[in-house]
Amino acid sequence: MTELFLHEKAMIGPCMDVKAHDGLLYAIQRGSQYPGGSLCVLSADLTLLARYVGLGNARQIEIAGNVAVITAREDGLWLFDISKPQPRLLCHYQTVEYATGVALWANFAFISCRQYGVQVLDISNPRKPIHIAFIRIGEVQSATVADGILYGGVWGGMKVVVADVHDPAAPKVLTEIPLMGRGDGVHVKDGILYAATGQHARGLLNSTDHSDPAFGMGNGVERFDVRDPASPKRLNGRFLGKGYCVSVDMWEPALYGDTLVVNNSILGVFGLEPSTLEAKWQLLPPARDGKEDAVTGVTSLGGDLFVATAYGGLYAARKLALGEQEANQTEQKIATQPQPFWQSGENAALTARYHGSFPVLELAETKSTLALACGEGGVHLLDKQSLRLLAVIPTAGMAQDVKLHDDTLYVAEAAAGIEIFALNGVEYKKLGHFQASKPIYQLLPSESGRYLMCSYAVDKVCMLDISNPADVQELYRRQNKKGPLYGNNFATNKMDDGTMLLFWHQDGLVYTNPDKGDMEFHNTLYRKRKGFCGYCAGHGIETDGKHILYTDGDGYVFLPWEAPEYFEDIPVYAVEKKFRGLLTLKDGLMVAAKRSAGLVTVLDVKDLTAPRIIAKVETNASPSKAIFVGERIFLPGGRSGLLEMTLS
Repeated sequence: MTELFLHEKAMIGPCMDVKAHDGLLYAIQRGSQYPGGSLCVLSADLTLLARYVGLGNARQIEIAGNVAVITAREDGLWLFDISKPQPRLLCHYQTVEYATGVALWANFAFISCRQYGVQVLDISNPRKPIHIAFIRIGEVQSATVADGILYGGVWGGMKVVVADVHDPAAPKVLTEIPLMGRGDGVHVKDGILYAATGQHARGLLNSTDHSDPAFGMGNGVERFDVRDPASPKRLNGRFLGKGYCVSVDMWEPALYGDTLVVNNSILGVFGLEPSTLEAKWQLLPPARDGKEDAVTGVTSLGGDLFVATAYGGLYAARKLALGEQEANQTEQKIATQPQPFWQSGENAALTARYHGSFPVLELAETKSTLALACGEGGVHLLDKQSLRLLAVIPTAGMAQDVKLHDDTLYVAEAAAGIEIFALNGVEYKKLGHFQASKPIYQLLPSESGRYLMCSYAVDKVCMLDISNPADVQELYRRQNKKGPLYGNNFATNKMDDGTMLLFWHQDGLVYTNPDKGDMEFHNTLYRKRKGFCGYCAGHGIETDGKHILYTDGDGYVFLPWEAPEYFEDIPVYAVEKKFRGLLTLKDGLMVAAKRSAGLVTVLDVKDLTAPRIIAKVETNASPSKAIFVGERIFLPGGRSGLLEMTLS
């Protein structure tokens, strides 16, 4: 194997992905790499021709015709017209969760949304994508579609899930293919599936133990015969080397003529013979400040290979004589309708009470209305009883969260910051606007209403003084130690003394009480014997004022202020059936909404030490944290609208 080094570089800064189209290169940069996140258009000689700034946390790009589709994790989906050198924004679309991967087939975009599976969008009109269906197949990072069959690389599950999407509104899972490492990028050509794997190998006992024999041993590529997609056959595989990078963990295969190119994070880029997987060459980017760079994407143009890296930037490897990148299969057009809302369950029912072309992401109760955060649709005010639309408050950005204190409404609008309105029935007046340095997705007012806790992007939590809405001041903040704020991890209720709570992935319990003069965030870290105590799609945190509840496994625990030696030593209050989800507590009832699975569970918790499930509902909606309005229970349902749960 020939070892090659990358030297020729575009002077644009670090990149997350790159695609060639019509003789040009389209490279994307996330906000932490380039202020605001950007789409760069370059010629083959790496001359910058145009740049669009404002993508946020850009992750992957695919192109079909003259439309570029870009995922941006918590910042959703961006669609651009690239018929001219300067990209023109067509649409910014709110996805169900972190938009990570994108695949284009026919007139559809298949968006890999991590723990939420794959969201199917009809992009026949790229200005107005239409939500068609969810394919709930696990923690999908990347996917591809070939001849009406979707192949999704599932990360934690170490597998590829195969689904028939000939009718995108009625996808059917055909089978699962186990992999030797964590799944991510996949590629299919002439009935052969190439699946890249990374990080750890099967059999890993402890993801925090570097001495575990499987640690860092999952990096490779595997081949499967999928001419019969329902009965795949493994052909062979190749181990690419030991390595582990948690901050930039992505890997992807692609065929360029007679060379299979596989990029694998810090191991670089490999050129392999497609059938035997024998290595022809390995490309390595230069180290940055003595640290290994991580490859994030590759593309071919004019026989040359262009390599995006997380720290160094965009490189060119000349004279490799590669074939061109194949175009996405978008010639076929399929007419379909969105999958109808459905629900089934025991002792309860869900009803979609209000919906439209916008998502319903959060809601707050005012004196006479319900205020709904509707993404690109702004804030909708509904009559509290009839749920009839009374007014729409246009917002500067995508309305992600709404919170109310007295008659003041606070709206988190991602990159547009926070808008503050005075409400009087359906009359509203803008009181102020706070533009943060990072996008804002979550809000929680303090008990007094003088302070507002908010998330900055996914790596900081901040406290604001909002006593003067026209002049909001940041008081203090906390940077994450490890892992992102996944969303909805602020406890809605507060402790009896007003202490505000959140649970932060691998940082544990974070709490503060500015009303009592506490001007810093504290945290309690809970260690596990194996792995870590984290907060992901299935978890929730809430308090009844005295106890701090956190969902774990078959039930929930009461989080102690002082951590024991190991988290597993904390008693679990279990139920007869496993449940998890975002928690809401009121008057002896607990509602747990597991958005990633479409499950809503209601428990009798009059005795918190003896929980009992009294109702359970499954739906194809994306139910978020429940809100009690009097005796009624509402849940934001994403693209399915506002849901109401009734108990029988």
